[in-house]
Parts: sequence; structure tokens; C-alpha cells
Amino acid sequence: MMMHDSGLRRFLPSDRGLRLFLAVLLVGLCSRPLFAQEPPPAVASPEPDPAIYEGAEIREIHVLNKSLFDPTKPGEDKALFRLANRLHRTTRPGVIRQQILLQPGQPFTVQALEESERILRRNSYLYEAEIRPVPVGDGRVDVEIETRDVWTLRAGATFSRAGSENMYGFNLEDTNFLGTGKEVTLLRVAGLDRTSNVVRFRDPNLGGSRTRLELSYADNTDGWRKRVELESPFYSLDTRRAAGLRFMFDRRVEPFYDEGFKFQEYTRAQEFAEAYLGFSRGATGDGTHRWKVGYTWDNQEFGPFGGLDSDSIIPKDRRLSYLWLGYEYVENGFVTERGLDRLQTTEDLNLGTQFHWRLGYSSTTLYADVSRLLFDSAWTTGWRPTPRQLLLVTARGATRWNEEAENLQVGGTLRYYARNFRENVFFVGLNADLVDNADIENQLLLGGDTGLRGYPIRFQAGDRRWLATMEQRFFSSREFFHLLHFGAAVFADIGRAWYNDPPRGLTVEKDTLRDVGLGLRIGSSRSSKAAMVHVDVAFPLDGPDTIKSVQWLVSSSETF
Repeated sequence: MMMHDSGLRRFLPSDRGLRLFLAVLLVGLCSRPLFAQEPPPAVASPEPDPAIYEGAEIREIHVLNKSLFDPTKPGEDKALFRLANRLHRTTRPGVIRQQILLQPGQPFTVQALEESERILRRNSYLYEAEIRPVPVGDGRVDVEIETRDVWTLRAGATFSRAGSENMYGFNLEDTNFLGTGKEVTLLRVAGLDRTSNVVRFRDPNLGGSRTRLELSYADNTDGWRKRVELESPFYSLDTRRAAGLRFMFDRRVEPFYDEGFKFQEYTRAQEFAEAYLGFSRGATGDGTHRWKVGYTWDNQEFGPFGGLDSDSIIPKDRRLSYLWLGYEYVENGFVTERGLDRLQTTEDLNLGTQFHWRLGYSSTTLYADVSRLLFDSAWTTGWRPTPRQLLLVTARGATRWNEEAENLQVGGTLRYYARNFRENVFFVGLNADLVDNADIENQLLLGGDTGLRGYPIRFQAGDRRWLATMEQRFFSSREFFHLLHFGAAVFADIGRAWYNDPPRGLTVEKDTLRDVGLGLRIGSSRSSKAAMVHVDVAFPLDGPDTIKSVQWLVSSSETF
């Protein structure tokens, strides 16, 4: 079959980006011979294997919580660093103790040690966490916990840029207020759709328990938002009970997007409440099984905004009130990695299977607008094709049923990592989403703020979307000025979002879009994990001439 020359030109990248696009691909392909090599020999650890102390009685728990800088290390005994240590309130030992699963008088287990380390590493105010047993005789052990704090108090201005749009903010935030592990935030953010003044308080261990409390209020230019959450979650694989309450009240103006521009706006008012109880037999075999029962109220009302006419697109009001039953399975396949998505910190990944589903019935007896069945589910797993490769897969789906499927959502994500050039990484990501008989307010957007870095924000919209990314990541193990780690990336993105049956007035034809680019990653080794700065320059290979030929992006993120 012959292809017309014009069609061929549309399919191929332009000359200015072809070489860079192919370079990214070739880097990954050329790295494949490295997969056949034997992994580098493991360095013998001076610490004994914790498994030899399995079952030993725990005598005492000792917490060694280091401050930001260690004056005993070369280069860290400087006046500025000593001042930072004095100004910083280190995490209180009791905050660390109340989070771990190991307690005096109980038997020591490696599973509890590893899971406790994962729990501690989830805290943004800790850079690292290590737990080790120390024999003290008579078949007993002490448990030593070593952590290092990061700077958590932020006060000043923030800036980000994506798709030729600038966003800024001012904040006063401490995610470890006075060393208590509590988060206090005052924030003003000028975003794409609204300017928000936010007050938030979060206590992950209310009253020394494992109950979480979050309170937040946002005063926005187009409305407001209130949120309350109180939850005692499935804290560990062996947790037997869980419960939660959530309330959210929201008023705002929402836009429809078409080719990067606001096509129309409408008002949205939402009332949401949910309560649940959870039950489990604890850790059994290689994982844990959990059941939940709950009730959800979700009332959403929509209306016109501004001078909209009768032909305007306004979503339909929707009121859901339903009891539900849920199930979750978590396989214990956790591993630790370094240098995949973060700069020089430990990353916890679960290569085991995780699966959940939830089934509910929204009834007019409970004051729903109509009776419906509701179902949602998700599945994730991971595996290693070779010792230097890693593959993570996620699939998800959700729908409502009222004589036909409503807002049927199906999606999936694939993330592939291959170590090359010693400890650098070639990364491939693939995301795909589909919505059928969609609630029209649920646009699938694609642009500079959603992974297609060479294009304006929200440049394409639809009920179908896919995005593929190839990225060669470079990591530096050197710490600069005892403050910073650096990384870099060369990338290529390709994707498309479109409507199978577009609402009236929206663009029907949506072409596949490509871009190439490179970026710098700057991570702080002394501040919270969300402080990795991204500076990217991307070059669009498709689209209309009105798109700028060079796109600059600046943002911060926890990951690469």
C-alpha cells in the first residue's frame, strides 16, 4: 500500500528534531547489551544479617535522630551549617517511636523492621531511615533507629512554568512543626484557573495514635473549598482494623479546554461525605486481605457562568447516595532501589500484586437522583526481566450502571527502567485512558503540564488519550556544596487526546503530537523530598505554526 508524500511528512518528525528523537531511542537500544552483563558484585555489609535475630525479644528502642548537618563529617563543620542546625528543631524521638512496628517486649521480626523503615521513609521530613538490631545477651536485642532530618520550614515565593504559562505562589509552611511531625501550611497560589489562599493542618499521628487528621480551607477567586479527614488506616500489612471519615464542600468555576484555550466555563458545587470500616485477618503468607464497608454521599450541581447562551455545554446535575463493599489484596513484594525516580534517596517499590475493587448501589431510597450500580477497581504489579531491568504495570477501571454504562473509565500505565552506563537509567513510560459515555466535565487533557512537554498547557482534550515517553536519565553521586545533587535527562514525548464523539463546538480532528528536549534536575539533600527542581527545554515537532518553537518549563516535584 502506498502512502502519499504529504501523509508521510505528517507522520515523521521534522528535520530539526529527528536527530535528537533518534538519539534518545538509540541510547536505549544501545544499552541493551549491558542487560546481559552480570550485576556488579555486592559490597559486603559490615552489619550482620538481621534475620539471625528473628524472634529475639526486644529490650529497648534507641532513636538516633541526626540534624541537617553532621559536624563530624569533613566540610559540614561550617558556621552556616551550624547555624542551620541550631535553628532547626529535630524530630522528637517519641514521634519516631510511635510510628514503628517494633516495640519493647515483643519478638523482633525482619518484616516489621523493613516495614517500619518504609513507614519512616514516607515522611517528607526525613531524608533517610535505617533500623538495626543490636544483641544485648540473654537472647534479647535492642533496636537502634537512625534517621536524618531535612529542612522543612519554607517561607517565600514559588514559581513554575509549563506550556508558556507562568504560575507563582507565596507560602509559609512547615511539614515538621517544632519537630512534632505535624504539618502547618499558609499558602497563596496563582494557578491556571484560579488564585487560592490555603490554610491546612495535618497530624499523621493524632494524640500519639495512628489516626490521621487533616483540616484545610481554601479561599479562591472563584469560590471556596473546605475539607476534613479523620482516618485510622490499614497502617501495616498486619493491621486488623481501619476506619475513616471524609467531608468536602467545594464551590468553583470550571473551564472546558479546546486547543489550549478556555472554550467555555461553568459553575460547579459539590458536597461529598464518606465513612467506612475496614477488617482484616492481618498478614497471611505473602500478603494481606482487607475488606471495607462504607457509605458515600456525592452531590454535584452545575450551572452557567458569565454570559452563556442556551447552546452552552452544561454538565448534568448528579446526586449519588450509596452503600458499598470493598476488597483489597496487597502482596508483600517490597524492594528498595536508588536512582530510578529520585536523586540519591532510597525508593520503596512493591513488585508484588496489589488489587482492589469496590461495588456499591446508589438508591433513590437514600435520596439519590436515580438508582445506579457503581464499580471501580485497580491492579498493579511489577517484575524484573533481568537484574538491571524493572517493569511496573497498573490497570484501572470504573463505571456507573443505569440501564447502560455511564462514565465508563478504563486506563493503564506502564513504566520500564533499564540501568545503563553503569548506574544511569533509560526510562520508557506509557499511559492510556479511555472514557465512554462520559460525564462531559471529565475532559482528558494533554499538554505541557501533563507530560507532553513541547506544547501549551491543556493543548488537546478528549475522551481518549495516550502518551509515551522515552527518557535517558543521568545521575550524579556527587553532593555539591553539601547541599545539592544534580541529574539530567534527554527525552522524547509522543501522544494524542481526542473525542470519539466530540461535544458541539469543540475541535474534532486531533493529530498525534511529538516533542524532544533535555532537562536539568536539581535535588536538595537538606530539604524535603518534594524539592527537586525541574528545568526543561522542549522542542515541538508538530502542531500549528502559532506554537512557540522552544518551550521552557520550570517546576518542582518529588520525582524525576
